[in-house]
Amino acid sequence: MTPTVLTGWSLAALLFAAALLVPSALRRRAHLALAAMVVAGAVTLYSHDVMALPHICAALITGGAIGLALGRGVPRSALPALLAGLIGLAGLAALLLGGAAWRDPHAFGLLDDATDRLRVDAAAAMAAVIAWGAMACAGAASILRRGPAGRGHVLTGGVMLLATGGLVWAFAATPEVGRLLACGGAALFAGRGLTKRAMDAGTGPALALIGGFSGWAVAASAFLMENMAMAVAGGLAGAAGSLFCARLCGGPGRKGLADAERHP
Repeated sequence: MTPTVLTGWSLAALLFAAALLVPSALRRRAHLALAAMVVAGAVTLYSHDVMALPHICAALITGGAIGLALGRGVPRSALPALLAGLIGLAGLAALLLGGAAWRDPHAFGLLDDATDRLRVDAAAAMAAVIAWGAMACAGAASILRRGPAGRGHVLTGGVMLLATGGLVWAFAATPEVGRLLACGGAALFAGRGLTKRAMDAGTGPALALIGGFSGWAVAASAFLMENMAMAVAGGLAGAAGSLFCARLCGGPGRKGLADAERHP
């Protein structure tokens, strides 16, 4: 690790910490978090051998312009749907990344030098990326459809979540395309069922939940790309989204934002 990369990651970590801990206006904290993401992305591009840097920069500029136009032009009543759609796109990106890693593991450096086979840790990370990405996509689709939640959805989500964990372990032990597809399919049902359950408490908890799914997908992707800053940012987003959803879904005796309706 060069001093430049270490300095960049340290700066990104300080900006993330300031966005979380410094008492200030919400807009200023959002700007600090955005600056931290920009620094982390720049350090990532600097520290890796990127073959298509102009294409990546063009895509970043285009995506940023589209996001800015949507954020300024969409009415406030449509913001939850917009956020759900953007989180779903992040999950779709994780799915595509997992598929690319499976198709060409050599390009990602995931093969064992001695056996020329997929490493166990790499296979587990690949399956986790597919699983969390599929859960984020299914959760976003459930929010956009706004269908009623039933007990069957909740039960199916819990069972499929356990099945997803088992399939991740099975794929890590024996990497096969059938097990990877089964893992993604089970994760779709798990994400749908869990998001339906969170929607019983409102759209906010459901958005926090799928945001957590997306964060865990980013953290798992970091193990494929060997990016420390990406792992830290994804882990923070995943843990924050999951805990935020749990607090919002808490009973009336819970403290914090779960009592927002009673204490404006």
